Amino acid sequence: MARCRGAVPPVAVHGGFYVEVRVPVWSHRYVFPAADPGVLRDLTASITTPNLWINVCAPRSEVAPVLPATWEITEPQFLMSAALPPVPAPVAAPAGYTVETADEDGTGVYQCRVLDAATGHLAARGRAGLTDASAPPSAVFDMISTCAAHRRRGLGRLVMNALTAHMVRLGAARGILVASPAGRALYRSLGWRLHAPVTAVRLPPAAEDSATG
Repeated sequence: MARCRGAVPPVAVHGGFYVEVRVPVWSHRYVFPAADPGVLRDLTASITTPNLWINVCAPRSEVAPVLPATWEITEPQFLMSAALPPVPAPVAAPAGYTVETADEDGTGVYQCRVLDAATGHLAARGRAGLTDASAPPSAVFDMISTCAAHRRRGLGRLVMNALTAHMVRLGAARGILVASPAGRALYRSLGWRLHAPVTAVRLPPAAEDSATG
């Protein structure tokens, strides 16, 4: 995910990683492969910066008990993976849409955009990039989304197929992603399997910071 979001190389800390993410907005987060109560308790007690995220590969029941009362837990997420097909599925946009996939900034991260052919407006999108830590490399898929007016037309599947085709051509043999509850059903239908639940928490802004009056 860090690579897909324009992050600088992660820094190993406390048995996990600290990452500065630049896409879609600049943010900072910690990522942990498991819930260590002592680490989470000490880390959350030391953080005073609002909107600094902590992502833990563990269910909410293992994370919530050690959080300060001021911290916020978002909707559940799911770490998933799949073997990528050596011959990817054909990429063909349904009638009324066009699909384009390109390495737009020269970083090796590909962005797929599905456009409404009549208006040119964005209908669906996603990103994918190769990891550097395995041979053959894995592909990380991220920010897969379909605009509300264009849902239930197979556009999410189209984005995944288009990105998969590019990642396989670049040598990827396995895909990795973190799914939302809504996206989990799509990925399961494409053959992805669950590895672990992911709990994302943050220190929200103080009430007075968000006041408008």
